[in-house]
Amino acid sequence: MKKKFISILCTAAIATSLFTGATVVSAAENKEAKDITIGVSFGQNVHPFFVAMQKGIEQACTDLGVENCNILAADSSLETQVSQIENLVTKGCDVLLLNPYDSDGVVNAVQAAAEKGVGIFTMDVDCEGSTSFIASDNYKVGEMLADAVIEQLDGKGKIAIIDGITVTSLKDRTEGFMDKIKDTDIEVVAEQQTAHARDTALASAENILQANPDIDAFVGVNENSGMAILSAATSAGLNNLYITTVDATAENMTAIRDEKVAIGVSQDPYKMGYTAVEQAIKWCQGEETEKFIEVPVEYMDKDNIQDFIDREKGYGVEVE
Repeated sequence: MKKKFISILCTAAIATSLFTGATVVSAAENKEAKDITIGVSFGQNVHPFFVAMQKGIEQACTDLGVENCNILAADSSLETQVSQIENLVTKGCDVLLLNPYDSDGVVNAVQAAAEKGVGIFTMDVDCEGSTSFIASDNYKVGEMLADAVIEQLDGKGKIAIIDGITVTSLKDRTEGFMDKIKDTDIEVVAEQQTAHARDTALASAENILQANPDIDAFVGVNENSGMAILSAATSAGLNNLYITTVDATAENMTAIRDEKVAIGVSQDPYKMGYTAVEQAIKWCQGEETEKFIEVPVEYMDKDNIQDFIDREKGYGVEVE
């Protein structure tokens, strides 16, 4: 049978239930991989992080024999994503690979899917009711960003941060960062929770730098915030500001290579997608899956950035 990969990345657009405490038996138990139907919903669409994750999903399906995989993207719309979840379940998916746009907003749809025996495997961002969560340890990502800042500033100085709390990954990074610096003499003079979008992050960065041009470091917890900070700092003529970012995207890697951003923490979205398919098949075949499956993270800096550029090239990410 020809593999069915239905991909919609456009601008239009449970082993254990946390709700009842009861074990949900897979309706697809003991199915062969070729007979398993996987539904996928990304909260966003064409961002390179999710393009790499999609490539990982597709490659895993090819390697492991999954012939029915329907990949959708919600274009940063909670309403669209909820509708996609409902439609994928109605069409008979055995498992759902989900990257929630809003962790709280998808809970009711996830609960309804789980009650129908669908396994929910969240990627990068978790939500209540998931069967398994495949991601980096985002609390650790925050700690790593803090360790780099502490070392750079020798444990004292003024910093600003653009973070977020509307999705679990950003919330965990913020908590990891703040917990790590609380026993230092580093002062957070400004914090804006606008990292979810580039335009809002940029406006925040510009306002923060206008009010605090003497800060020693400016922390971005994702690409949106890191690149927004870089743009605002460049416009303000602050070329020596210590800036952090997260993810091995083309923009981030270029900025680190060119020494405009000091450090980044790299995740591996390709591996997240691949692992999610592996775990989904295991669940459908009656095997136990772990609640949290960690995908390792690493520092990126000017000394090792070419290694990440070469890795990401294999995922289709080109750096000029």
